[in-house]
Amino acid sequence: MSNMIKILYVTTVSSTINAFLKPHIQYLVGQGYVVDIATNVTDEVDEELLGVGVKVFSVAFQRNPVSLKNLDACRQMRIIQENERYDMVHVHTPIASFVTRYALRKEKNLKVLYTCHGFHFYRGGPSISWLLFYPAEKLAARWTDGLITINSEDYAVARNFKLRAGGKICKIDGVGIEKEKYVLECFDKSGYREELGLGDDDFVILVLAELNRNKNHIQLIRAMSLLKDRYPDIKAILAGGGPLEAEIKGNIKTLGLESKVMLIGWRRDVKELINLSDVVGLFSKREGLGKCLLEAMVCGKFIMATNTRGPRELIKEGVNGVLFDVDDVEATVESIERVYVNSLFDMVSEEEIVEVTNKYLLENVLAQLRSVYEGLCIESDIDTHDGMCRK
Repeated sequence: MSNMIKILYVTTVSSTINAFLKPHIQYLVGQGYVVDIATNVTDEVDEELLGVGVKVFSVAFQRNPVSLKNLDACRQMRIIQENERYDMVHVHTPIASFVTRYALRKEKNLKVLYTCHGFHFYRGGPSISWLLFYPAEKLAARWTDGLITINSEDYAVARNFKLRAGGKICKIDGVGIEKEKYVLECFDKSGYREELGLGDDDFVILVLAELNRNKNHIQLIRAMSLLKDRYPDIKAILAGGGPLEAEIKGNIKTLGLESKVMLIGWRRDVKELINLSDVVGLFSKREGLGKCLLEAMVCGKFIMATNTRGPRELIKEGVNGVLFDVDDVEATVESIERVYVNSLFDMVSEEEIVEVTNKYLLENVLAQLRSVYEGLCIESDIDTHDGMCRK
C-alpha cells in the first residue's frame, strides 16, 4: 500500500457520498488508488464501498456553520491526516470543505481539491449568504490546489478567487449520470401507479429532494392548493426525508391536499418513480445543477424548475422543460397548467434527450475528473499511466 496514492474524500454528511460520489470513489479504487471517507455518518455508507476496502472516519461536521462541533471536526481532521498521511484530500460540501481546508492548511506534501456543488451565495440570493459564505470561500481558496465547479455561474465567481501557487479552477459537467440505471425496457407503469394509489389518467409531478428549507417544497404545495379544484387529476409525489417532514405534512393537511400530494419518504425505487411520472420538478431556492433533473431527462421526461443557476443550464423553455421564479406561486400554477393542458410533457424529442444528456453521462464526467487529477500529480516523478497520476 505504501507505493499507492492515498486519497481522502470529505463531505459534511454521508448521504452525499451515497447519492452522488459513490461511482467516483469506485472508479478511483479501480484505477489503483487507496480511497477513504471522512464524514458525519448520518446514513450508513454504501456496502459496496466498504467491500472494496474503503475506510470510513466519522467526523463531527455540522451543517450549521457556527456550530462549535465543527471545532471538534477540525481537530479530528488533523488527527486523521497525521495518522494516515493522505497524498490528496478531495473535499465536497461547503462546511466540511472549509473546516478541512482550514485544519490542513499548513500540511506539506498534501494536495487539496475542492468540488463546489453550488456556492451558498448566488445571483439574487440573500445578503447574509454573501456576507457569510463568500468571504469564507475566498479565504479557503488560498488553501486549495484545485477548485471544480459544476455550473457556469459558479465558475465565473470562482475565477475571482486566488488559489495556492499553481492552483487551477475548472468546470465539469456535474457528478455524472448512469443512463442504464434509469431507463426501464419493460415497466408496468399502470401497475406501479396503482400500488401508489394513482390512476392512468393522473398527471403526476415527481419531486426527488430532501425535505429541507432550500428545496422549497412549499412552492409546489401552494400551487397545488390553487390547482386542486380546477384540475383534480393533477397529483404530486414528494420522495425524500428530512428535517421539514412534519412541517410539510402539516402544510398538506392544512391546505386539504391529502389526496393530491403524496409524501412517500426516502425511496430506493427512484427509476420506477421517474418512469411512472409525467414531469419531474425541482423548486429549490439555490441549485448547483440538479441531478434529479438529469435523471429525468435521461428517461425522456419533461422537467420544471425554479430559475436558478443549475436548471438554467439544463432547460430549454417549452422544449424539454419550463422555468419559473423562486417563490412565484402564480407563475408555478401557470406553468403546470400550460404543461398539462397542452400536453407538453409528451413532446420531448429523442434528439433533445440525446443532445442534452450525453455530456452529463458518468463516463464523460469521470474523464473530466481524470484530467483534473492528472493536473494535480503529487510528485514530480509520477508518470501518467492510462491517463491517471501514479507513483
